[in-house]
Formats: sequence, C-alpha cells, structure tokens
Amino acid sequence: MSVYQTGDRVVVVSAGPENAGTVGKTGTVVDDGTLSGGLIAVKGIDGRIAEAVKGYRGYYADQLRKA
Repeated sequence: MSVYQTGDRVVVVSAGPENAGTVGKTGTVVDDGTLSGGLIAVKGIDGRIAEAVKGYRGYYADQLRKA
C-alpha cells in the first residue's frame, strides 16, 4: 500500500536533477507508484500543454508531503 493515493494533493519537498526547480510546487497524485516501480506521478507541476507533451513528473514518496 502506498502512502499517497490517487487524488491526494502533495507538495514537492526535494527533487533529483531530473526534477530540479520543482521544490515547493503543489500538484495532484495521478498514480500511486504501484504501476511505475515506486515513482509517484504528479500532475499540476508543469503547465497543461507541457504535461500533455512530456507527461507527468515522477517522484519517490520521500520527496513529497501531503498538502
């Protein structure tokens, strides 16, 4: 069972180099990590167009906290 469920509002508290510049941003969980090897997909970090093209950003549970 994941700490975060689909629909939870989360804040990025730390990020790796692939997600640099996203610390402090708030988004919504769209995948709890069970389908993607532990990475929790979060929407709302980037704009709608960027997310439609690049997809959602993925974070590990220790990089997020509930908003």
